[in-house]
Amino acid sequence: MTARLRVVLSTLFLAAAVMVVAVPIALAASGRLIEIPLRKSNAFPAAHGKAKYKVDGGQREFEMEAEDIRGMAGKKVNVFVNGNKLATRVVRFGAISVERSTELRQAVPRITKGSTVRVRTLGGTLIVSGTF
Repeated sequence: MTARLRVVLSTLFLAAAVMVVAVPIALAASGRLIEIPLRKSNAFPAAHGKAKYKVDGGQREFEMEAEDIRGMAGKKVNVFVNGNKLATRVVRFGAISVERSTELRQAVPRITKGSTVRVRTLGGTLIVSGTF
């Protein structure tokens, strides 16, 4: 591994570590925050993740991430909320994420008790899932 590649990878990991700490703190600053685990499927036994939903007055935010899906690297997956496709993402470094905010004029699904989050391959195979 070249020194330049090591520097780039170190910088990426540092940035990811900062986001892991900063984003939950910013989300929890005010409003109501709900977080659920996303559990593995039989087809992807190492996969896991989490989903978060925040309501603060008229603003809504939704975030989710799925990790340890390295076998899907470079491939697209679909993210569904309540059975409706929310996003399509390319798996990078064994993970995907989706972030949506009404403050940024993005479509954010309304989450209630019983709302589901599912990540599937383009062929429909379940990767991870969870229920609020």
